[in-house]
Amino acid sequence: MDFRHLRAFVAVAEERNFTRAAHRLHISQPPLTRQIRQLEDELGVTLFVRHRTGAEMTCEGVALLDAARAVTKSLGDLETAARSLKTRQSKALHLGIGWGLWKAVNLIREHHARRFPDVPIVAHDLCELHRAGKVDQHIDVAVTRPPLDLDKASEPLFDERFVVLLAEDHPLASRASLTLADLTSEPLLLFERYIGPSVYDKIIALWASAGLKPMVVEHQPPPYAQDAMMLVASRQGYYLGIASQYTQSHRTSGVAVVPLDEPDARLEICVAWHRNDTSKNVREFVQAARDVFPVKRQPTRLRPRRSA
Repeated sequence: MDFRHLRAFVAVAEERNFTRAAHRLHISQPPLTRQIRQLEDELGVTLFVRHRTGAEMTCEGVALLDAARAVTKSLGDLETAARSLKTRQSKALHLGIGWGLWKAVNLIREHHARRFPDVPIVAHDLCELHRAGKVDQHIDVAVTRPPLDLDKASEPLFDERFVVLLAEDHPLASRASLTLADLTSEPLLLFERYIGPSVYDKIIALWASAGLKPMVVEHQPPPYAQDAMMLVASRQGYYLGIASQYTQSHRTSGVAVVPLDEPDARLEICVAWHRNDTSKNVREFVQAARDVFPVKRQPTRLRPRRSA
């Protein structure tokens, strides 16, 4: 027994005619007849008595009709809900988020949701997508750090500054700021590049620009992780991280955060999207990002694609 059998039963019962019921269900009469016979065989009762002008329900058919109607209504409601969910998912905006940027993203999300409450946003961790090599398969728009792929358009939102994460009881932790020269004799805890390619590359570039060579301990956890905090607090090394009023804070018990005093020790946070994607959802989210972070906004705008 499946949905087709019950729907066939209800249709014949209400139409009292197999031909009209088949027309109502958009099928031919033979498969409808076959479905009714299969249902009768499974239930072990006769549901209809056919005669020259139509079909009459048996007592057993009358007794089962209300239950069949209830089941078909429930299944119909389920189908309707599934179609609605599919439609809603097709409208979803897939958003990539760079590590530590949830606070900034949530400000944009709240502003966007007030204007477009019916557009769902599906979040994706860019670290994990970079690791799996699947970024372009999932993301419509991203809040992230450059460099970006050549096919991406972007606008800057705000700046992050580099900071040094040290144990609170480290002799350098009381400084107002630190230079890379102050850190050459300390172990630099360096995370895997996929976790934050732009942060990783900038750390390497800062050391190269300073003409210094760090004492690197590679393959370490990201600086926001619990095990990273344990390494720092127990004075097994230091991290170079990034900080802003919109970036996930590194401040926690046992860890000091000291500004890094080096030329260009900063990164821009951008909203980025596929250069040729001018869909309504993307345009609305980019505009929300512009509204929330207007200071660094560039004059370029997303425009709908003109038809040929």
